[in-house]
Amino acid sequence: MQVFDYHINPKSKKGLIFKSFYFQPENEREKPLGGLCIIGEFSDSLSKDKKILEDLSHTIKEEYFSDVHKTPIEALKSGLQKGNQYLEELSLQGNVRWLGNLSIAVIAVKDFDIHFSKAGNIKLLLLRSGEYHDIGENLEFQKSSPDKPTQIFSNIASGNLVDKDRIIILTQEVFEFFHLHIAEPISNFPGVTPQILSKLLKDNKSEMKEYSGVMFVIAINKKGRRRRWWPAIKTPLGKKIALIIALILLLLLSYWIFR
Repeated sequence: MQVFDYHINPKSKKGLIFKSFYFQPENEREKPLGGLCIIGEFSDSLSKDKKILEDLSHTIKEEYFSDVHKTPIEALKSGLQKGNQYLEELSLQGNVRWLGNLSIAVIAVKDFDIHFSKAGNIKLLLLRSGEYHDIGENLEFQKSSPDKPTQIFSNIASGNLVDKDRIIILTQEVFEFFHLHIAEPISNFPGVTPQILSKLLKDNKSEMKEYSGVMFVIAINKKGRRRRWWPAIKTPLGKKIALIIALILLLLLSYWIFR
């Protein structure tokens, strides 16, 4: 898995804050949990609201990797619960500015399995074989309970990925830019690389000036096995053949020395 992270015009829009994180396992014990990606945007914000995005993301991350015996989906569920608790505590302290202004996506990827949740105006697209699929669409219709507006993470979706899949996460404005200017060119490439993305963004630099936000790409690449160039003899028959060849070579060497 590779991650490409682009922040577009981060200082051009007053009151708009966005952050993205890619958390990887820090040791061998955490490897079964895979990677955790968090992309968030705060509209109509103050400078101090940046800390909300950072604290919320790290709260989810700390809980996600806290129990290595959990499966990724169990870890994600725990992390999102902690995230909801953090936001509820903010509200109890009188800070409710984030309500209606926070958009966030949390994605856990392990090998070819993906689990994710989202809230607000953020898009999750799957690019597979040149076609786009809005994999976050169903979550948009599953709103949190009106009795608990602080519980923004209420549902988790899961799916299976295949080699060459690309998950593209876009904040609100950048989704519009992506849809209008680079979605079609990207779909025509068999693989999306940083070089391709950088070129497309550069080619649309003038159009891009009107938009601000995050384009975050998760590229699924099948890991290739290293092939040994020498033959591996593992069976008993193979061992016998190897011994016979070694004996013949030894006899030939002896004949050459003592002839």
